[in-house]
Amino acid sequence: MNIQFENRYYSDELMISEYVHKILCKRIYIMGAVVAPIALIMTGITLIRQDYILTAVFGVCLFILIFTILITPPMTIRQMQEYDRKLNNGKKNEAIIQFGEKISISQGTFFLTIEYSQILKTYELRNSFVLTFTKNSGIIIDPNGFTIGDFSDFKEFISRKCNVL
Repeated sequence: MNIQFENRYYSDELMISEYVHKILCKRIYIMGAVVAPIALIMTGITLIRQDYILTAVFGVCLFILIFTILITPPMTIRQMQEYDRKLNNGKKNEAIIQFGEKISISQGTFFLTIEYSQILKTYELRNSFVLTFTKNSGIIIDPNGFTIGDFSDFKEFISRKCNVL
């Protein structure tokens, strides 16, 4: 396989946290921003009308919503880290992502190959670049971790190969 780009890095909590908050939990934040004000307003209206049963219902809904928004990201980060530890037998292995005819990802004993056509969307974040291939799965790339090629050429390459950005 002719490798055009290679990215190597050891994942850190900052990269994982950014991925979780800005990609995986994005819909939760958007739904919360829409539903929480409605639940708050309805709680206030039913309280003013002294309809305490509906006040309790809307209040509980608001509590559950806020609790979900606050607890989901840390739980997701912890689950990702736990999965990584189990996958690599407790060792911190280097992630190696190679871009040639296909995208190859290896980390310890884990190996995955993905076609460029499977990439749905790319995200350029502050500390990483992410290629998503399902709603909940992505390839995290360290912009400073290129051992073959560089990040600016890579962005052009991936845009051309995947027809997304």
